[in-house]
Amino acid sequence: MYTDNRIKYLNYTPTNYPYTIHYKISITTKNTIGIPRWSPIHTANLSIEKSSYSFTNKTNSVIRLKENNFKGFNIQKEGDPNNLNYTFNHFPAFNKEDQMIPTRDIFPNAILASNQINIDGVKGTYDNWNDYGKWLYNNLVSGKQDFTPPQKLFFQNLVKDAQSDKEKVQILYKHLQNKVRYIGVQLGIGGLSPFPASYVESKSYGDCKALTNYTMSMLDAVGIKSYYTEVHSGSSAQDMTEDMMYLQGDHVILYVPLTNENIWLEATSQTAAFNYLGSFTANRKVLILDSEGGKIIPSQQFKTEHNQLVVNGKANIAQNGTLEIEFSETTKGLMYEGAARYGQLNEKDLNIRLKNRFSDLQGITFTKKEFENNWNEAIFTSTFAFSVPNYAKIQGNNMIVNLIPVNRETTSLKKIKNRQFDFEIETGYVDELSYVLTLPSGYKMPQKFTPINLTSSFGEYHLEIEPKDQNSFYIKRTYKQLPGVFPKDQYNDYVDFRRKIAGFDNTKLLLEK
Repeated sequence: MYTDNRIKYLNYTPTNYPYTIHYKISITTKNTIGIPRWSPIHTANLSIEKSSYSFTNKTNSVIRLKENNFKGFNIQKEGDPNNLNYTFNHFPAFNKEDQMIPTRDIFPNAILASNQINIDGVKGTYDNWNDYGKWLYNNLVSGKQDFTPPQKLFFQNLVKDAQSDKEKVQILYKHLQNKVRYIGVQLGIGGLSPFPASYVESKSYGDCKALTNYTMSMLDAVGIKSYYTEVHSGSSAQDMTEDMMYLQGDHVILYVPLTNENIWLEATSQTAAFNYLGSFTANRKVLILDSEGGKIIPSQQFKTEHNQLVVNGKANIAQNGTLEIEFSETTKGLMYEGAARYGQLNEKDLNIRLKNRFSDLQGITFTKKEFENNWNEAIFTSTFAFSVPNYAKIQGNNMIVNLIPVNRETTSLKKIKNRQFDFEIETGYVDELSYVLTLPSGYKMPQKFTPINLTSSFGEYHLEIEPKDQNSFYIKRTYKQLPGVFPKDQYNDYVDFRRKIAGFDNTKLLLEK
């Protein structure tokens, strides 16, 4: 991103603690969109001696004001939304806690927005999201779908053999990924307005707005309606605020409603699967817009059952304790995006990543590393085969074997006495492992294994062993993590839950000869 802002940096080395930094920011602008919010507390380990905010409106516009999380904080307020002053004094630093909810949901912040739009001379008025969407689309997006008739014909020929609208979208999305690359160039009103489709066609690059508009233009050329969509991006999902109309989104994606299916496209990625947003933009409320107006709807949703990691395989233990194992690992939903990176790595980086992943298996030697990326369905399958010497520990006539060879649950979470903030499990998922374990000849389990079942508000865990024949067993382990926001006084219960699962995943079998 290019900008004409001038920034000064101070590299300060304190000689005494504590110390105070005093700074003042003054902004005078004719642009009425994007009024800076007041957020006095936004980072850990930093005390606030004084924070003040002053806003003066010299236009005839109506200023909307939304105050969040003010209750319980000693904030002095003077004036009205047109001439507003906040003062907040003496707030001690707080420690960042594991999995704490976002600071925007804890600490006070104030949002202001004008009902009149003026950005670089482009003007308008809006009182609701429909008006805002209509203004933005008609003034900043409309007319940028400027393919010539020969260019439209090119796209029509690309999809002429497609059997459905979905297949047409797939073909054009693949064309996008093969043709263009993402470059963020945003100057002035270019922060809101995309480059024309013809520009992207000639240059083969663009930012999120330009590439989304380009994709929308391709679909329009073949008669498929799609929606330019604003979204709050980031791994921590943030909704568009429905009851407060103001400039919110920082990213643009494309929504394609088909007859039997809704399609979501991330136009900036050359590797993303078709109809896959991932953790960066999924599971949140977004603003779709066209010439008729704007509307807030949910983006692509990934619920617990959609996010899967499923392992199936077989393993055997040799007389000397060596483990030989082969398994396939299939990932779906939000579990897909991390696994899919395997297929994008060179051999050196892949080996480093696998070494880190299987770091608890000493002396591992791979005999198979295969990957299959189902781009159409966002399903990634890895197949591994490897050996591990001394996996089973021999003690006289006995052998001790760790029951779960791969994907064991581990946790570094620690209990917190007098935790300050509620916590969040943001992503739910299902992690399932099933395999056949063959014991070395002459060994057996001395007793029947009692199944383990654990259920709580944080998730579920199941572990069971069933005999297959005289010296082999079916082993199945399932861990379901449930998402949610939980009160701070339950955090230590959550730590206990995770520790129990880690303990079960480290269950060891005693084998007798």
